[in-house]
Amino acid sequence: MITVSSPYNHSVSNVTLNRILILLGVLGMFVAGVLSMEHRYMLEIPCSTGGGCETVARHPSSYIGGAANIPVAYVGLLGYIFFTCLAIVRGFTGRYGSKLLTLTGYVASAFGMIASIYLQYISFTVIQAKCAWCMGSAAIMIVNFIVYSMIFSRLNSVENETEATTSPAVLFQGIAGILIAYLAVLGVTHGNKSVMGKAEIMDSEVAKQLIPEPRSARNQLGPDDAPVTVIEYADLSCPQCRQGFPKIHELVATYPGKVRLIYRHFPIYQLAGHEMSLPAAITAEIAGQKGKFWEFTTAFTAAEEAPKTRDGLDAIASSVGITSGEIDKAIKDENSQAQKNLTRDFREALDIFKIKSTPTYMLYVKGMPVKKLSNIVGVMNELESPDYQKLLKQ
Repeated sequence: MITVSSPYNHSVSNVTLNRILILLGVLGMFVAGVLSMEHRYMLEIPCSTGGGCETVARHPSSYIGGAANIPVAYVGLLGYIFFTCLAIVRGFTGRYGSKLLTLTGYVASAFGMIASIYLQYISFTVIQAKCAWCMGSAAIMIVNFIVYSMIFSRLNSVENETEATTSPAVLFQGIAGILIAYLAVLGVTHGNKSVMGKAEIMDSEVAKQLIPEPRSARNQLGPDDAPVTVIEYADLSCPQCRQGFPKIHELVATYPGKVRLIYRHFPIYQLAGHEMSLPAAITAEIAGQKGKFWEFTTAFTAAEEAPKTRDGLDAIASSVGITSGEIDKAIKDENSQAQKNLTRDFREALDIFKIKSTPTYMLYVKGMPVKKLSNIVGVMNELESPDYQKLLKQ
């Protein structure tokens, strides 16, 4: 008599499959952990796809909507922790044949795989950028589902029922794996965090041109006599600038009267997705002439994604009382105040301050070296240092 059985049976034991699940969980925690740190500290993680990781990370699809605006990477990290712990429980208790544990893992892995494939579809077709870390996570999720499918297919088999030996060593293996994943995440991200948070000391002579004069020629938040000045060079369409915009405002609010923010333009209009950078900067200057600079920039950066068409820009401008005709007039007139301010900022950024990317922050305190930073986290860290805290708390 010939017996036909599942191709999965007899090839790999449930014990081995469970070990594979632990390994996949640890690998997933590493990948999702790095992506989570990227979101938490706005880091630029190593990426072999021409910077696609950063593009994908800042796209609205990388966040769960609503007021919470939670990065998908956080959810992925929690998911991998769940899968790892589930496999540890199965191995430690010997419940390899538990229908409840297996079904839970099977359903969760199916959901994770579908979500990962969908996000890759968005990445390739909508964002048109590749994130090696995201693709790695999707691959792990797919393999995780395949392994659970193998276990699920033999739930009622005799072989499955005989594999019920407890394995206390699995607990230590799992904990060791989680620790290794944690240390690996720190290893990958710590260097980037340190580099991005490191301040470059600028020539003291540039301080004379950091703050445009007269007062009406600059966009400022906070009083003139604030002891600490943060100058931000930014592009209104830049994802990192948009993400940091509310954080820099919070910084000014945290130290009322002690910090002033001066916003200067550096529109990188050549980049894809930055089509409206120049018109948006000009519109912001028009708003500034009406005393509505911060109202317009807040509205413009609040949208999930920067407008890529003139209609999108006009809709936001209209909400703060700026007409399409006013924008057209300022764009066509090279002598308009809006164009003059924009040209001044752009030329000084290139020729004097040697700015190459956005956002770029500069910390100015009279009598102290000017510090140049490329990340809002670096600014926050600097302001926490004793030298700045003395000024902010006096």
